[in-house]
Amino acid sequence: MEQVKYGEDYKTDFQPEEYLQMYYSTLKGAPAEGDMLEASMLFWHEAFNQGHMTGRRLLDIGTGPTIHSVISASNYCDTVYLSDFAPQNRETLRKWLDGSLQHSFKSFFQFVVDKEGKGELPNDREAMLKDKVVGIFPLDLLQAEPLMPSLFPPFDIINSSLCLEAAAQDLASYENMVRRMGRLLKDGGHVVLFGVLGESFYRVGSHSFSCLKISAEQVQDIWKRSGFTIVEWKQKATDAQCDGSVSNFEGFFLMVAQKSR
Repeated sequence: MEQVKYGEDYKTDFQPEEYLQMYYSTLKGAPAEGDMLEASMLFWHEAFNQGHMTGRRLLDIGTGPTIHSVISASNYCDTVYLSDFAPQNRETLRKWLDGSLQHSFKSFFQFVVDKEGKGELPNDREAMLKDKVVGIFPLDLLQAEPLMPSLFPPFDIINSSLCLEAAAQDLASYENMVRRMGRLLKDGGHVVLFGVLGESFYRVGSHSFSCLKISAEQVQDIWKRSGFTIVEWKQKATDAQCDGSVSNFEGFFLMVAQKSR
């Protein structure tokens, strides 16, 4: 039986090209995901479009090799900091930034500009996002200082998608990561978190990667205990067409939380 991958395995066994092919070929995503990808894009649009989150500087934690999670956010901040644990993911992001990445995110940009309804072209929006990216940084939430050796003042907004549950081995490590995220955020700043519920694994190519099987109640309790007020929570159960072949998540959520002042 194949050993499930986690932690340092991401640096050797996680293949960005396979991940993008499996999950982000189009906005409809992989059949095994059902409607999760399109729902997540709508969640982000609605969360940022309300205009409650303001601030110049946004840090995206665990960006991976895909930038879909920061497209909506890019219209509401001046600078975007991308980050990931795996060097090959950071290299994929650099290829997107310099225009050499073969994978296209056009359908994701099209979705956002259509929802915003301002007549913006997807290529123009992508160019705007690239202009706002300050850099692509190594980040490890399992370390006491996740962004070392880089040092930054606290951020106004932290965005993260499908990262914490993939990195945590148990609820204690999940809570430690939440508290480390909190220290990277200014008082009164916001976290926008997208995650899955009840998942123990997901596949990328021939490898299975572990995931912390966590419930909505556990997520909310940990963030509240860590000094945050949950100001928005949206949750949806798994689409019936998901067959469990590449992941076994039971649902997904988007949370907006504000750090106590």
